[in-house]
Amino acid sequence: MVPLKLKLFNFTSYGENAPELDFTRFQMAAISGLNGAGKSSLLDAITWCIWGTSRAGDSADALIKLGTQEMSVEFSFELDQNEYTVKRRRLKKSGGSTALEFWSTTHNLTEGTIKATQQKIIDTLHLTFETFSNSSFLRQGHADEFTTKGPTDRKRILADILGLDHYDKLEEKAKEKAKDTQTKLQMLEYHLLEIEAELSQKEQRQEVYSQIKKEEEDAKNKLAQVEKLVRSIEEQKKLIEISVHSLEEEAKRYQALQAELLNLKTQIDLKKQAQNEFKVILEKKVEIEKKYAELKELEEKRKLLEEKRSELIKIKDELVQIQKIIVEREDKRKTAINKEEILVKELQTKNDSLLSQIEKLKSDKSICPTCNQPVGEEKIKTIIGQNQKQIEQNNLDLKKHQQTIEKYQAIQLPEYKDAAIKEALIKDLESQTKDYYSLVSQISNLSKYQELFNKLSQAEAAVHAHQDAILDLEKIFTLKELDLKKGVDQEKKLSLAISELKEIEQKLQSEGAVKEELAQRVLELTGKIGEAKQLIDRVTHVEKLQKEKLAQKLKLQEGKDIYEELSLAFGKKGIQAMIIEQAIPEIEEETNKLLEKLTEGRMKVALITQKETKTKVIGAEGKKDFATVETLEIIISDEMGERPYELYSGGETFRVNFAIRLAISKLLSHRAGAKLQFLVIDEGFGTQDAPGRARLVEAIDTIKDDFAKIVIITHIEELKDEFPTRIEVNKAAGGSTFEVVGVS
Repeated sequence: MVPLKLKLFNFTSYGENAPELDFTRFQMAAISGLNGAGKSSLLDAITWCIWGTSRAGDSADALIKLGTQEMSVEFSFELDQNEYTVKRRRLKKSGGSTALEFWSTTHNLTEGTIKATQQKIIDTLHLTFETFSNSSFLRQGHADEFTTKGPTDRKRILADILGLDHYDKLEEKAKEKAKDTQTKLQMLEYHLLEIEAELSQKEQRQEVYSQIKKEEEDAKNKLAQVEKLVRSIEEQKKLIEISVHSLEEEAKRYQALQAELLNLKTQIDLKKQAQNEFKVILEKKVEIEKKYAELKELEEKRKLLEEKRSELIKIKDELVQIQKIIVEREDKRKTAINKEEILVKELQTKNDSLLSQIEKLKSDKSICPTCNQPVGEEKIKTIIGQNQKQIEQNNLDLKKHQQTIEKYQAIQLPEYKDAAIKEALIKDLESQTKDYYSLVSQISNLSKYQELFNKLSQAEAAVHAHQDAILDLEKIFTLKELDLKKGVDQEKKLSLAISELKEIEQKLQSEGAVKEELAQRVLELTGKIGEAKQLIDRVTHVEKLQKEKLAQKLKLQEGKDIYEELSLAFGKKGIQAMIIEQAIPEIEEETNKLLEKLTEGRMKVALITQKETKTKVIGAEGKKDFATVETLEIIISDEMGERPYELYSGGETFRVNFAIRLAISKLLSHRAGAKLQFLVIDEGFGTQDAPGRARLVEAIDTIKDDFAKIVIITHIEELKDEFPTRIEVNKAAGGSTFEVVGVS
């Protein structure tokens, strides 16, 4: 990871207009400034932006600038020749909320949740915050973080730095494969037991097949005899059904004939009734025609009145709209007049007050009528003059307002004329239509003559035709009545045929049930024969399957053994231990090279990865020996010999910590795991004397080519001058700011 750009907004002591830090302008720089100016905040911004944590831990709200409600950090870096940008934002409002974005040039890599996006950033970097802070980030007050951790934690962190978590995943996959294979083996064993149980039934299945086959042959013979009898009964039934069908058709014809006679009788009665009604109507012909003429005349009058009533309703609606407009405009005129009258009253009141002041000043010239304080004669004259001028101006305004009132009062609304015209029209139309309801009542009384007039027309045309039709219908009725008397004998024959059909159907049903039962039995036995045959055939298949399962079992067992061996190989004591064993000498050698420069050869470090336990175990040759365990011990020595870490001075322990951390960072820059290429040293030089600080600067200069970017944070004036490029941090009233100096 090579840093490129850093943008801050309301982060810790930095405000809204903090400058952008451009890392591309330098390869190594010192961040300097007074305590509390905001030096370490620049590195906190990077760790919070990438991992969501800082010196304040996971409490993001503590990082927001005092007096503000939100902060944001945008950090760009280069990795494997690709440029990435992380944007993190925090709001305090409504319980607090965080937003996280991840971009690659113009591609949005942000996931659906903050947790998923955070994991994607870590997976891209191959780097957790703990690994970063224990390798290439020497935080203020945490330079000994790796050294003071327990051996197990040190070895775990070193494994993360070297990217050995990949082998943990391979180990887990190998274990899962071994577990899956074991499950398959157990299932296979269960299947083999089932196969053996099935093969033990081979002879029994053959006996069952022979017995079912004999039962099927007996059932088929009985079924053939019953089927022959059923066919004979069915032929008898068909002959009887034909006879019944013929008799039923004849019976239906006689039933239809009865219906026809009833219908003819009804028609004759109806026509006789109509004939009588026609005669009655013809007797009232003169009256009906006279009343019908009156009805038509009244309906014409009603039509004319309804047209005038429609016009009356329309004009009334128009009058309502005009009256509504008049009311609205009168309300506006009254409002305007009231407003002017209020202004007139206010001006009159002001004039009365001004006149009262003038009278008081004339009567008592020593006291101001407004503030009740003593005043001179000249002042009194000035006040009287001002009041008189104001009264004159008020009178002019009064005249204008009174003229405006008169103007409003003189306005004549044109709608009043329109309303008067509409009212006259309404009065005239109401007079013309006053007899409408009386006319409607007369029409209602005469409405029955419409139907009587229609019947009169029909009676004149149909009275003779009805008489001829009645005579014809009576002749047809007599003929059909004679034909109906022949149907009595046919009913007796149909009753006997139906009785015989029922008897034959009962017999057929009885024998059919026997046939169905036998057919079902044959079907069941055929199915059982098929099942028994399948079971016999399955024995051969199962014997073949047994051989295949045994071969499969052997293959699965071999696969399980291989996965278990791979699990051990990928585990902590396998390849990972070998890689760490190879890396330890490199770290130890690089640490001692740096200590050689930092302590003039006085101090050395030894890294121990294995140690003997107090427990003895029996070896390969039967001899008892002490067991060994994996560890990562740090042994420090100087010209006085080996001493515990705690007995060295602060300056000495810092140099040891510094050398180990730089050695790990340098190792990391050459390894394929997390490609940092970024070294950060936050303070720590205060524990060193002048020669010690010089040697630290010399050591940093030695390894500068191993990193793309190196940043050193310090407030020691004489030390910052040792670096050609400086980021000078200052804190003013508006917040912290910085300036990059010393770059061409």
